[in-house]
Amino acid sequence: MIESAVEKTGLSPECVGISTAGPVDLKSGSVVNSPNMKADEIFLTSPISSALGVPSFMLTDCKAGAYGEYVFGRHSGADTLVYLTMSTGIGAGVLSKGGIFQGADGNACEVGHFTVDTVYNMQCGCGCVGHWEAYSSGSGMPNFFAEWLKRSGADLGYAPLSSGQILFAARNGDAICSEFVSEVSKINSRGLSSVVCAYNPDVIVLDGPLAREYADLLIGDFGGYLRCPQVCVTELEGNAPLMGAGAYALRNLKDGKG
Repeated sequence: MIESAVEKTGLSPECVGISTAGPVDLKSGSVVNSPNMKADEIFLTSPISSALGVPSFMLTDCKAGAYGEYVFGRHSGADTLVYLTMSTGIGAGVLSKGGIFQGADGNACEVGHFTVDTVYNMQCGCGCVGHWEAYSSGSGMPNFFAEWLKRSGADLGYAPLSSGQILFAARNGDAICSEFVSEVSKINSRGLSSVVCAYNPDVIVLDGPLAREYADLLIGDFGGYLRCPQVCVTELEGNAPLMGAGAYALRNLKDGKG
């Protein structure tokens, strides 16, 4: 794709920014043991740098999204920004005082694996139970809906529905789906309260197709121990991770890290 872009534009890259699903190992420039990709390790930075002859720099997609929102969104004045995506999975990136919170290997802020429930005990893709991602993500919500129907004694005649179909039905007044989405909103409130306690942000930017389309249904009151931050939906139309990865690569190149 990069070579095709070079051919079409006539421009040659000075560096490459990579936004990827995690977990990652920044030292080896690879994705490792991802619950959503069936490979033990996928090397990214070295093969891309070798193929193109330029430095490449990698971030998990949510960290790239946080940096993209900081640079290109309306949040450059934020002291601490949390970028939270609700899509196939749930993830976050945190930018504090202009610096990206990486953790030891580049995997800090895996908020989708915060424990938010001990009643339904839905299994997460990572193998653990009770994780936020198992309830409110695009991949987890259909399984949670099926379990909720079973336990609530609600109409069991529902065919399997995707997350989008469940939320669309709730938006259009389906009583069962509306009741279920209220339960999902409670789960999200627990997750968001944990995010606030963990990172004390002044702004949370929501992204991912579920949040962009249905934030009003999915996000309720989550006031708690600390001051509630500003919460808004991205204005970058889902492009924050790619834009952030590019900006991060250029910053590193400028700083002589290539």
